Amino acid sequence: MNFLCGQKRKRSFHSSHVNDFHPHTSPISITSLQSTDVAEESERKRRRTDSPEKLLSCKVQKSSSSSNQADQTPVQIHKKSSEGDILDRYELGKEIGEGGFGSVYEGKRLEDGLEVAVKIARKPSNMKYINIAGHPEPLPLEIGLLILAHRGGKVPEIIELLDWQDQQDRYIMILERPSPCVDLFDFIMSLSSITERQAQKIMEQATTAGLMCCRRGVFHRDIKLENLLVNTDTLEVKLIDFGCGALLQESGYDSFCGTKEYFPPEYYLDDEYHAEPSTVWSLGVLLFLLLCQRFPEVTDTQRIDDGNWTEPGLSEECCDLIQALLQENPSQRIPLEEIILHQWFKVKE
Repeated sequence: MNFLCGQKRKRSFHSSHVNDFHPHTSPISITSLQSTDVAEESERKRRRTDSPEKLLSCKVQKSSSSSNQADQTPVQIHKKSSEGDILDRYELGKEIGEGGFGSVYEGKRLEDGLEVAVKIARKPSNMKYINIAGHPEPLPLEIGLLILAHRGGKVPEIIELLDWQDQQDRYIMILERPSPCVDLFDFIMSLSSITERQAQKIMEQATTAGLMCCRRGVFHRDIKLENLLVNTDTLEVKLIDFGCGALLQESGYDSFCGTKEYFPPEYYLDDEYHAEPSTVWSLGVLLFLLLCQRFPEVTDTQRIDDGNWTEPGLSEECCDLIQALLQENPSQRIPLEEIILHQWFKVKE
């Protein structure tokens, strides 16, 4: 598969590693720019014409905002739990994932043998905490967002947090571990191609996960191949890794935490983006990757905005949905809640 010519964007399963990026330092395929600075516009156009293979030849990093960003205000860190080390209640196995701030291990709960995943994350210097109703002390952002995502009822398409503990210099998360399961990157790498029917099932669940996050006040910000676990027997999908997430807000965000290949174009044009249109864009990139086996190129985005994009082998309904998802103007993208109502999901092979 063409887009797999480079390394995987992260090791596996769950990662909190982030790096700082400025809005004008990453190439992206967009079709128009409004700028009074001719030199800046010329430089942006040069970056837009970089070959997509250049992006895929190296490991994709996550980006993050600065430590003083408005959407994640830090609060005072509370004291280490006095309940004893949570790891005493679990048997740890081999490492199954790693990131800049921690690692994920296979685990087994000692009291009943339940197989779990154990994430041990070191706290960065700009560690973010949030307050959640029902919890007397602030929670690490990643833990709090995952709790909110399931508040009001478990969402099968989102990984479940079974237990957690906030310690002095790290926090530990006990997560469900589906089996047999790999992330979506590894799944499609093991196949020569996937069918539209398989893509429909995957996209329906990924979209539901993103929609439920937004409905419950959570902006995931990093929906991508590596952050979707797939049961290889059933094609059941679960969204993981809330380490780049934020609390949902109606106003725009001016800093991005996620993966640059999935950044929405408005971030580069306006230095601002909104939660739901950005989620729609990332789902569009995801669908494009699944069926076209590459990231969208400049010629693709131009044809998409002109309304005449097609791809050999794809149904008319599928091409129409991709165009609805990947509109450069966020106000012209299909609303998040309408995606799974699209005609493409009704087409059966």
